[in-house]
Amino acid sequence: MLLIVTNKTDLASDYLILRMEELGIPFHRLNTEDYLHQYQINLSISNNQREWTINYYTGKSIKMSDIKGVYFRQPIIPRVNQNIEENDFKFAQREVLELLRSLWRMIDEELWLNHPKYLMLANNKIDQLRKAVEIGFNIPDTCISTDHNTIKKFYDDFNGDIIIKAVKHGFYKGKSSVKIAPTQKVRKEFIDKNNQYAKVPAMFQERIEKEYDIRVTVIGKDIYATAIHSQDYEETKVDWSAMDIREDINLIHSRHELPERLNQKCLDITNKFNLNFSAIDLIYSKDKKYYFLEMNPNGQWGWIEDKVGFPIRDSIIDYLVNK
Repeated sequence: MLLIVTNKTDLASDYLILRMEELGIPFHRLNTEDYLHQYQINLSISNNQREWTINYYTGKSIKMSDIKGVYFRQPIIPRVNQNIEENDFKFAQREVLELLRSLWRMIDEELWLNHPKYLMLANNKIDQLRKAVEIGFNIPDTCISTDHNTIKKFYDDFNGDIIIKAVKHGFYKGKSSVKIAPTQKVRKEFIDKNNQYAKVPAMFQERIEKEYDIRVTVIGKDIYATAIHSQDYEETKVDWSAMDIREDINLIHSRHELPERLNQKCLDITNKFNLNFSAIDLIYSKDKKYYFLEMNPNGQWGWIEDKVGFPIRDSIIDYLVNK
């Protein structure tokens, strides 16, 4: 049985499970927000054994020995009883999270597509850039800083042709909505007034003249490269993810054949972080060069299969089943 650790609303997990049902692959979907509400988790460790069980209030039970492979996709921390006092609530919430982390660690690492601890270690853009250079990727010249003089010098060094992006990611929750800080071109007025803003680190990079963007999906030794024709719309020239918030933008996607040396580098950086899956963002520039931007160790892939027909679900299932 394959274990899908996720939440109730994750569309990638829905899409993967649909394919598992078509193929008759046994699976169990574990929506983590349901812990304490629909099921209990019991861990048992002794000198002679280690075991865990997930016991649903309906009577259904899942045992550690049932699991032959695990896919981990955006779990949500469950909420504990709201009647607990605030200080006790924080303690209880922390204990719930630690129990879930312990459950992941009790499952043998070789059973995971990507083990959660490696996902956490891999999810750092700066470390990704460092390792990309070690492997031999080209990267855009990059500056991460809050210092006005440092940022202004970087801006001047590239004649003002630089972009700014979040150090981690550009999504954050407001009180009643999700806000987006997209990658965007730096304006001169930002540089002029930068020392008046709150000191928040940001990543600045030289702007590369693009032919198109490339999303590379790596599963085991399978590599699927998709060209995203981001330059067809003004709004997506710097950040193609703007297509997610504009219904009238429908970017052309096409299969792309990477040079073998780039295929190997994509495998190398995935392996460097002890991952078996990664979603890598590259640029193919106007002067016919490839640039590494970043890697999402647990990135979206469903729309790629839908747009260009790559068998990504089958690769994920094959990897987990054949481990």
